[in-house]
Amino acid sequence: MRKAFACLLILVGTCIIIYALMVLIKCFSLLSSTEFNSAGIGYSLGTLLGPLILLAIARWFIRKGVKVYKQETNIKKK
Repeated sequence: MRKAFACLLILVGTCIIIYALMVLIKCFSLLSSTEFNSAGIGYSLGTLLGPLILLAIARWFIRKGVKVYKQETNIKKK
């Protein structure tokens, strides 16, 4: 059961990373297409901050999933 939970955490983390990367690509295309003024830069930086936070959360999910998976594997070996 814990292995399934670990795999679910890893899968959720991977999905969040894919979503965040798509948003980052959109942000960079938006930054290059907008005029170089304060409103465009502010909007792009605000759009950039969200996916970076999502990447940090996804990294935590993946690390937690790997940790749980390794603990479960070590318990089975003993």
